[in-house]
Amino acid sequence: MKRFTKLTALLMALILFASFFASCKLPDETTQTITIESETSAVTDTPVPTATPAPTFEVKEETTDAFDALDLEVFRWYATMDGYTFHMFIDNPADYDIDPSTVSMTLGEFTEEDSVETTQEASVFLESLNQINRDELSADKQFSYDVLHDILEGFSEDTTEFAYMYEPLTEYSGVHSNMPLSFALFELKDTQDVEDYLTLLADMPRFMGQILAYEQERAKMDLFMTSDALDAILEDCELIIDSKDTSFLYATFNDAIDQLTDLTADQAQTYKDRNESLLQNEYIDSFKLLYDGLKSLKKYCRTYEEAATYSDVQKRYFEYSMQDAGCNSLSVEETLEMLKDELNYLLYDVITIQANNPDIYDTEIDLSSGDMQTDLDYLKSVITAFLPELPDHNLSLTDVPEELQDQFAPAAYVIPALDDWQENIIYINTSIEDPALLLTLAHEGYPGHLYQYVYQRSLDNVGLMQRAANFGGYAEGWAQFAEFLITENQTKYDQEYVRFQFEYSMLVNTTLPAIISILVNYYGYSLDALESYLTTMGFNGEAVAPIYYDLVIDQPYYFFEYAIGYAQLAQLYRDELSDLGESFQLSEFLKTYLDLGPANFDLLKEQMDVWADSLLQDAA
Repeated sequence: MKRFTKLTALLMALILFASFFASCKLPDETTQTITIESETSAVTDTPVPTATPAPTFEVKEETTDAFDALDLEVFRWYATMDGYTFHMFIDNPADYDIDPSTVSMTLGEFTEEDSVETTQEASVFLESLNQINRDELSADKQFSYDVLHDILEGFSEDTTEFAYMYEPLTEYSGVHSNMPLSFALFELKDTQDVEDYLTLLADMPRFMGQILAYEQERAKMDLFMTSDALDAILEDCELIIDSKDTSFLYATFNDAIDQLTDLTADQAQTYKDRNESLLQNEYIDSFKLLYDGLKSLKKYCRTYEEAATYSDVQKRYFEYSMQDAGCNSLSVEETLEMLKDELNYLLYDVITIQANNPDIYDTEIDLSSGDMQTDLDYLKSVITAFLPELPDHNLSLTDVPEELQDQFAPAAYVIPALDDWQENIIYINTSIEDPALLLTLAHEGYPGHLYQYVYQRSLDNVGLMQRAANFGGYAEGWAQFAEFLITENQTKYDQEYVRFQFEYSMLVNTTLPAIISILVNYYGYSLDALESYLTTMGFNGEAVAPIYYDLVIDQPYYFFEYAIGYAQLAQLYRDELSDLGESFQLSEFLKTYLDLGPANFDLLKEQMDVWADSLLQDAA
């Protein structure tokens, strides 16, 4: 799991599914009365404590140099684990003193042995970091130190008991469905890139063979997927196999070759012929291998009830994966309470809006000008009031290839190389009519993913690994919060209608399914129990429960990055707004938060509380 989260450079938007809710109400609350007894003892003067001088630390240049050197060394290790990762992270290897010839040009390894090796290597880096005196670093370096410590602890954690708990093949974001687009995103800037691309394409049978072997082991351990999930994966593979002669990878490669002006006509044709042969054989054969191997495992498919019955080890893995997705150390119980708080907040607001606008469910307003560039320009104009201006950068809007449209979200932002953050791409799925396109573009573009990555990757004071590592909950939490910011500050469309669209979607497409995943997978709710739970909340439990039940069993962690990430940031925002009152400035809050860089929320909240305390002291 640690390794594969970075194979693809896509941050996929949440796939919206049809909602069948007719009405909703606030759920009944279980309250606990706490009695505070008044003091009867005599009031005495409280002695004034002796002030303790704050410790002072001297920032040492040699310590800073040692940390920066280790940060660079860890980044080199992280970014060169395999050939695909190397190309997606790094545009110019000389920027990081990396010799490309030392990089293993493969798609990576998907074996238990490789995971153990990664753990051991990370442990060595962690030991080196522990030898650096954190107190001799500047404040921003100390934060990067803490983030790097979290990253290395995560990589070096012994997770051998979870070796076969991860599911690499899921309907919306599985390895099989990401592979075609991953190759399409591979930039061909020179002949070495072309050679590397073709080498990676030739590596597909080996890599898919490892994925199949992993699934075969899961099947032996009675951990295989459900029949419905398997059918969806097989259907995805069939679509790719059937595109043997029509794959978009012919066109993307040929177009890139035609842009290389230093090639002769014969050289260009030779490359095109090699690509065609690899697509016709190794590439398609790898999907046939996966298809045939998975199909033979159908007898190992579990029922939904069996798949939702977790052992103690599976429950530990569930919490581990939930914390990883949410970028925190919260327990399952703490996360559930936080999500329920957010659900209640959303429910209350949705119901209030609905009470004021009884026909809002039947109202249809197209949240788009009809032109994406116009929408993006409008979004950029809205955020000038509360966000720093971005450095110069470029954005290309690209259509999703037709054969991937059925599997693709309405839009997706492609994370750029660390040293090429000026060049950005958003993929648009033109097959989907998106009535809330403005919010989708806010999520993927301004002030969402694109804004965050361009802004933070241009910050030299943020550590290399901090900028490079995958903080999914942080990124998706920010992108969802970006939708909230636009909802609250746009003036082009009816305010209550836009708020309803955003909050209703957050409710039924994100927060509620995340809660249901915990209830079903961790606490063992049956389908009947889930139906009863949803009914008591005011939903049409009989109609909706089966949809959610199957979905969260097949993809138990799919919603956590979005739901937990957003809940943490939204509640942090509301807490600071409440505590600071008139001293709260949205622009200061957002800039302080973004300037810290990506991190786990435990660290971020601590620093944001320090920021808020300093404002309160100034006001006092």
